[in-house]
Amino acid sequence: MLSWSGNEQGVEIELTSVRDATGGANVKFARELLDFATAATELDSGALVKARNALIASAGVAITIDTAAVIANFEMMTRLADSTGARMPEEVVANRLSIATTMGVDQAISRR
Repeated sequence: MLSWSGNEQGVEIELTSVRDATGGANVKFARELLDFATAATELDSGALVKARNALIASAGVAITIDTAAVIANFEMMTRLADSTGARMPEEVVANRLSIATTMGVDQAISRR
C-alpha cells in the first residue's frame, strides 16, 4: 500500500529505505512508524507501549490512532483471507514475494 500511495502522490518510495527506516521515503518519523508496526504484531506489550509512546511524541496522537487503525485493518484482512482459504493468483504471489523480499518480510515467522 505504501508503494501505491506514493505513486498516487507522485512520490517515489524506495522500499529498502522504508524497511531500514533511513528516511528515504521522506517520512519524518519513519523509524517510529516501523517500530510501532513491528511491535503491534509481536507479543511484547512493553515494546508496544514504548513504540506507541515514541510515535505519539514524534507524530502526534491523531497519526498514531490512524496508524493503529491501518495495522488492525491489515491484521483483520489477513485473518479473513486465511479463514476462507482464499488463494491468490500465482502472478500476484510472485509480485508480492518480490516486495516481501525487498522489505525483509519473507524472513518473518508467523505467530498464528
